[in-house]
Amino acid sequence: MKNCLLLLLSTNHLHAQRLVGGKITERREFGDSADDRADFADFLKHIKCPTYLLTDLIEEDFRLEVTPHLSGNNHRALIKRKFDQFYRGTPFQQATLLQRQSSGRRDDEMLFSALTNPSLVTPWVDILLAHKIPLAGIYSVPQISLPLVQDHPSNHLLLITWNKFAGLRETYFSSHRLQISRLTPITKGLNFQDAVAEELGRTYQYLKSLSLLPAGQVLDVRIVGHSNDLIELQTRLPRSEDMRYDFVDLATLAKKLGSDAQTRDSDANHVFLQQLAEKQPKSQYGNAEHTHYFHLWQLRRILFWTSIGLVAASMLWALQVTKLQDSHDQQEVDTILQRAQSIRLEKDRVLAALPKSDVSPSDLKAAVTTLRTLLQRSSTPQEFIIPLSKVMNNFAKVQLDELAWKSSAVEPVAANTAADIPAQVLTLKAHLEDSIGNTRNALAYLDQFKAALEKQGYLVSIIDRPLDISPQGSLSNTTGSADKSRNITLKLVWRPAS
Repeated sequence: MKNCLLLLLSTNHLHAQRLVGGKITERREFGDSADDRADFADFLKHIKCPTYLLTDLIEEDFRLEVTPHLSGNNHRALIKRKFDQFYRGTPFQQATLLQRQSSGRRDDEMLFSALTNPSLVTPWVDILLAHKIPLAGIYSVPQISLPLVQDHPSNHLLLITWNKFAGLRETYFSSHRLQISRLTPITKGLNFQDAVAEELGRTYQYLKSLSLLPAGQVLDVRIVGHSNDLIELQTRLPRSEDMRYDFVDLATLAKKLGSDAQTRDSDANHVFLQQLAEKQPKSQYGNAEHTHYFHLWQLRRILFWTSIGLVAASMLWALQVTKLQDSHDQQEVDTILQRAQSIRLEKDRVLAALPKSDVSPSDLKAAVTTLRTLLQRSSTPQEFIIPLSKVMNNFAKVQLDELAWKSSAVEPVAANTAADIPAQVLTLKAHLEDSIGNTRNALAYLDQFKAALEKQGYLVSIIDRPLDISPQGSLSNTTGSADKSRNITLKLVWRPAS
């Protein structure tokens, strides 16, 4: 894609670079704060091109599974059950068929993966959707790493790359198929060479413990970095019968991929972004909701070129009509005129389906924005407090302890709400009565309470639960005992309907 916006998301950082005609024309860096996200929203105001989001996060999980070979609805149902089993708490999921076994039942070898901490990705995606950016997909660094190892003959290969904002990425391929990937985060004072020297041995033992590397098999290691760093690593890495090293100069690799970026260190971010711009993998984490505006963008292009083709065809038919009129062949003229008329009607039908206005889009947007501001900025507390009161009346076991209220312009925008109106943010602290029973009942009651609030138009986030079920939480056996701690905290975001 010659004209696009490329985004690289790390845990606390977002890198953006804009390509025009295949050349980088603008670079921006954004931190993980409310002000940075507001700056990112301003940056997007003039972006209309397709956008690709690349992630490099610790919270990416991979699972190898052997499943029965199914097709159609049965296959989709199987994939959904696996997602519910492995990654129930995130929408960023995908399943990739690695290969079909050649013996026995000929089952499928599948790779299931997900971004397990959606809170790192969702705020940025929400901003993109709020500005109707054509988001083409959400990808990860391991997904697009295969072209960097396709020329290597090894069937057991570990690829090592460096991201100066995220850390050391180690991706393992078996027979050139992605199996697993690990990211070692950056710690203070840790550089590329130190990270490789410290982590390589641990990763080798980790692969052995998972039985991904057969006994007695030599592990080939391809290390991508700056030439100066690679020279130092050649002297630091121990010689071993278990591992063979392959050092690839980052500048040479970038030139091979057509990147014009300058390589001053071992940071491989520009290589991955260039690779993503050139060719996107079929599998990605974005769903239909995330890519909605990209499909609309594709449809507009199809309609535009269709209309151009119809106009060109009309002109050709008109020229042919002129020639036939000169030859006084009136019968042929009438036939061609009928065909030309049919094409013109088809052209008019296509053009009529496109949005039309005598007012420029910028003036129309300014007028609508001003009108909405005048009509909706004067929201009274009753508008967003009364629905909460109604829900509380129906959930008597939720006892209110504290309610805080503030306005915010940087909160995510829910569907069918006004994106340009500051949100009203309610922080509700409460507790569940002891009569509610065990923790399972408390969680179910809390989910019902959350669903009832969402029906009233609130965007609900559960901050504190009776039981922490997040990927970072821990579970303990509470069977047979009554849990007296029923404290909950909810964040409610309300905006007027659009």
